[in-house]
Amino acid sequence: MLVSDHPQNGENKAMAGSGDFNGENFGFSLIRNPNTYSSIIGLVWSLIAFRWNVHMPKILEKSISILSDAGLGMAMFSLGLFMALQPKLIACGNSVATFAMAIRFLTGPAVMAAASIAVGLRGTLLRIAIVQAALPQGIVPFVFAKEYNVHPAILSTAVIFGMLIALPITLVYYILLGL
Repeated sequence: MLVSDHPQNGENKAMAGSGDFNGENFGFSLIRNPNTYSSIIGLVWSLIAFRWNVHMPKILEKSISILSDAGLGMAMFSLGLFMALQPKLIACGNSVATFAMAIRFLTGPAVMAAASIAVGLRGTLLRIAIVQAALPQGIVPFVFAKEYNVHPAILSTAVIFGMLIALPITLVYYILLGL
């Protein structure tokens, strides 16, 4: 969305993905998204490379590395631009942000602990899995939320403030679990 199309600038044009949820359109746009089929191609390549010990040509490996580095930078720029266009620093409100952080840093590790125990992880591996669940989320969920217009304000706040408070929370989990 261009800055001139932003609702705060007087124009209230419909954005792609806004309005009622339409599963057919969502599925079609998800299939058309390059992230979807590139993930599938990457998974297939990983399985082939692991099974038959096939190595990717160096030029292809470096090209993919350059593209992924550029993609991360563009995603961070998009997050910064979105946050700059918001009227408040915490775009979704204090109560929603607090609730999102509580779910992220309390419920996430609890669900990871339950799932890890269910599949048989014990000891140090279980504790490491719990600490990893307390790490901040990446920027990719924000990119998808913005792309499909599904609560991008909550995700942008969660990404920014999650990164800020992740270090102390991760250290607390690390100390409590005795790692």
